[in-house]
Amino acid sequence: MNSLNTLYFPGTDIYSIRQYPLFLLFRNIHIIKPVEDTPTDAEEQPADSFINSSFCQVHTPCPLGENRKRFLHLVNDIKTRKDDYAAQLSSLTLAAMSRGSAAVDSEQEIINSIFAPQDLQQKGAQEEKELKLWQARLVLKIGEVLDLEEEEIAGHLAVLKDEQDGLFKALQGEGEVVDDEENLFAELSQLTEQLGADHHGNAKKRYLAWKTLFLESSLQKNTLFVTTSPDSGDLLQESYEEESGQAALNIGAISLPAIIGWDYNEACRKALYFHDKYSDIGIEVAEQLTQLSQMDLPKEDGMQPSTIAPELFSSLQNSVDKEFPAETHGRIQVTLYMLPGLSGAAVLGHPRAESQKITNGLLMIIS
Repeated sequence: MNSLNTLYFPGTDIYSIRQYPLFLLFRNIHIIKPVEDTPTDAEEQPADSFINSSFCQVHTPCPLGENRKRFLHLVNDIKTRKDDYAAQLSSLTLAAMSRGSAAVDSEQEIINSIFAPQDLQQKGAQEEKELKLWQARLVLKIGEVLDLEEEEIAGHLAVLKDEQDGLFKALQGEGEVVDDEENLFAELSQLTEQLGADHHGNAKKRYLAWKTLFLESSLQKNTLFVTTSPDSGDLLQESYEEESGQAALNIGAISLPAIIGWDYNEACRKALYFHDKYSDIGIEVAEQLTQLSQMDLPKEDGMQPSTIAPELFSSLQNSVDKEFPAETHGRIQVTLYMLPGLSGAAVLGHPRAESQKITNGLLMIIS
């Protein structure tokens, strides 16, 4: 899908092997980051690999500039402190984001004094806007920290379980345990078993924080919004239904491999190979999706979603099945929705640009 403008949300980083299959669908994907990068950010290495391979295009609306170091110092403090200071601070920030302008005055004063830049303590619309952006960045950055920690812990637990199973088999005299290195999905399944499900409330806070940054971005012309968070996909659909008075249309689905590589170098290599080998199919699908975003749908009742994009992913599915057998790579479900009459940016509250040609938003949920 080389020419399709695609925006990933509400995630702000590529940190997990579970995200890598995204890049079989998209040759280039836009990502909003809460804090601008510098060349010395070693922790951003996985995302940098995809950036260097032109898979990711990173945007940071309203860069922090001189406040960047101060913000990252706060994030590091939250990450490393072992007492209840970090929990209290993060809870306060998340509460402020979820309640918006209805936050209690005393809480707002605490927020300002603890982590808002000093110049934000002055009254005025601009200061209030910058404070909300600061809070949104902090929610998203805390989310990144939690994701990485959970992924690391789950990885350790999966390894321990593997070793424990091997020990039990050896004690039971079942002989040498054979490690099936070709079955990547078996290893991924062990990792996934150790991961807890996202809490809906936390997903909503991150979604709202991401929306705050998005509305300050210049990404309103993106055709396709993609998420690996079903809760966030549901929230966008709910917003569309409230705005338009109708439900989003389910117009297609495809199954992707659950894993394409155990590290980002392997994943990049396989994704590049896949795009090169099946470039004609990718271009065709991108063109069809672009046409769907610009088409005028009939107004009469009884329109069947299946007639809008028949066999949209048929050739692409065959290619995926050929290169990544389900037995060794597993499968995840990808569902495509159309938002007739409104672009994704319009649903999120972004003013419509006169040059915008998106008639129908497209939403892809990967689960």
